[in-house]
Amino acid sequence: MSQAAAEGNILILSQDSQIQEFLSGLLQGEGYNLFTSADQTQALEFLNSGSFNLVLSDFESENIKGIELCKSIRGNFRLHHLNIILLMDTKDPLNKIKGIYAGADDYIEKPIEAGELLARVKASLVRLTRDLDANPLTKLPGNVTLLKELEERMKTQLPLTVGYVDLNKFKEFNDRYGFEMGDKVIHNTAAIIMNALAKYGNSTDFLGHIGGDDFIFITTPNCTEEVCKKILEDFNRDIVSFYDEKDRKQGYFIAKNRAGELCKIPIMSISIGVATNEQRKFTHIAEIIQIATELKQYAKTFGKSIYVKDRRKD
Repeated sequence: MSQAAAEGNILILSQDSQIQEFLSGLLQGEGYNLFTSADQTQALEFLNSGSFNLVLSDFESENIKGIELCKSIRGNFRLHHLNIILLMDTKDPLNKIKGIYAGADDYIEKPIEAGELLARVKASLVRLTRDLDANPLTKLPGNVTLLKELEERMKTQLPLTVGYVDLNKFKEFNDRYGFEMGDKVIHNTAAIIMNALAKYGNSTDFLGHIGGDDFIFITTPNCTEEVCKKILEDFNRDIVSFYDEKDRKQGYFIAKNRAGELCKIPIMSISIGVATNEQRKFTHIAEIIQIATELKQYAKTFGKSIYVKDRRKD
């Protein structure tokens, strides 16, 4: 695979077949992986089901509304990292401003000049690689993005829930089954949390992978109980499939613990510490992270899949 292709996949969203053909040929010639669509709804389905880095989209056509597309992408925590370049057939500066404010990263005026397009695409992907602190395994945002997200949300003083998710006995599982299998567990856990947020949360919810087997999600208090219950239910259902038949049947395996002593290591469980501003105000992001961390550590003492919610008041 060429360096260009390794940088990511590009989706072309245009109802103009000639533009689709022109852009596809031009970018494929540079080694990029190209996908095309002429319908906005279909394009969003592509984006949600695949791994993309850049969208080149019409600003306005019969089945494509660039402003709506930008807002949909920026409001989806799975897609918010995507770069968006709008293809403008107008020189009206107001439309350009609207596109940028809606979440577009750049725009190109029609008729499209090949050299300018390639330069803007390359610059866009370079910025993406530099700025995105995504976890390499799950592609979820990391610590930098998480802290920015928390800071912005705390400024609004709106109802807020922060859940700190951690796996119990993951290190021992990794030692026995290997890092490749451990990565599969991490990837599956990320999918479980995303699914729970998608089913019971809000479109503006957030999920970050802060390293190892640790995740932090942001939702609202009214969604907290259902989201957490769904995570526990799906994790307990899936996790046994990652063990061999013998360990699965007996519910444990024999291995050395962190102290170097042989003992029974149970099937992995999941712990969630939940901090919320329902009954107390937070003045700093460190405060809410500390509370979620403390509750997560307390949840781990139960030795089973459980979530613990902060119910203390100011």
